[in-house]
Amino acid sequence: MTYTVITDNQTLADFCATDASVLAVDTEFVRTRTFYAKPGLYQLHDGRQTALVDPLAVTDLSPLWRLLHDPARLCLLHAGGEDLELFQHQSGALPARVHDTQLAAAFLGLGTQLGFAALVEQLQGVSLDKAHARTDWLARPLSVEQLRYAADDVIYLYPLYEQLWERLEQRGLSAWFEQECEWTVRRRSVSTPPELAYLDIKNAWTLERQALGILQCLCQWRLLEAKRRDLAVNFVVKEAHLVRVAERAPRTLSDLNRLGLEPMEIKRHGETLLALVQQALGCPESWPEPVKRLVDYPGYKSELKRIKAIVERVGEKAGLPAELIASKRLIHQYLSWKWRLEETEDVIPALLLGWRGELLGEQLQ
Repeated sequence: MTYTVITDNQTLADFCATDASVLAVDTEFVRTRTFYAKPGLYQLHDGRQTALVDPLAVTDLSPLWRLLHDPARLCLLHAGGEDLELFQHQSGALPARVHDTQLAAAFLGLGTQLGFAALVEQLQGVSLDKAHARTDWLARPLSVEQLRYAADDVIYLYPLYEQLWERLEQRGLSAWFEQECEWTVRRRSVSTPPELAYLDIKNAWTLERQALGILQCLCQWRLLEAKRRDLAVNFVVKEAHLVRVAERAPRTLSDLNRLGLEPMEIKRHGETLLALVQQALGCPESWPEPVKRLVDYPGYKSELKRIKAIVERVGEKAGLPAELIASKRLIHQYLSWKWRLEETEDVIPALLLGWRGELLGEQLQ
């Protein structure tokens, strides 16, 4: 099947005038040192024509965003989490309606994290060339082989989805699948509040209140700085170095130099780090309570075992894989709500909502 490489505004506007109700979408991007992904190509297939949109050449992408944001149109993705983040950042909003073929495959028991090429080979008997998966999509010109690789990702996505949707409807799973797609999109619209960024630090649980108060200030600043400079957080200051500063509470640049930070971290941010330490030390009333890990709660192991047994049982009865119903992350979310938040009503965990709530709700209580 042929494709069109779009490098000008008018050709993009013409393609986006499509009346297709279903649109296969994919992206190619680079994300190495940056906080936000850098788009290198947008791939679109409307069932008749395929377009490869070059965002380095097209200066007005608003027709594409209108296409994706139109609630009358269904956007097909495969494992689209990072694509959704890219759309959110580049267009200011998420696609209005999304169906994810990786999720469809999971509901059908084909695998919970199945890659696109493996799924195409399994269902369509076509072996896709994945040799260009590590391409620098910001380099120009892109070769014919690279463009063909990118086009295949949407050309085969369209008929793949049709097969999967038919199976979902036959098994009566289409409504649950659509709920999961909607929930996945909503989840991508929520980002970590800067003041809670310290909770993403893996060793935060080891710190006492003073060190945790310092770490909270440091992590909040680092996240905002990373977004401002469009730089991956560890290229601002490494996580391990933030923890070291929080533990030692240095007061001078000499103190800071003894902690083993990168010279450039100290040169660029040394004074700021010291000021943040003093700011935190001056407000002891704002220090968070020590982080208590779920594994340290009495009865954690027995409760985890009980929930996994329930999930296995209902999954077998419903014909759904246990890991789709309740990953360890979702079980931890439920236990955190139950033990830490004292079952407050405004933060109901995913295991008690939607199709998962139908399966598990009464049994978990």
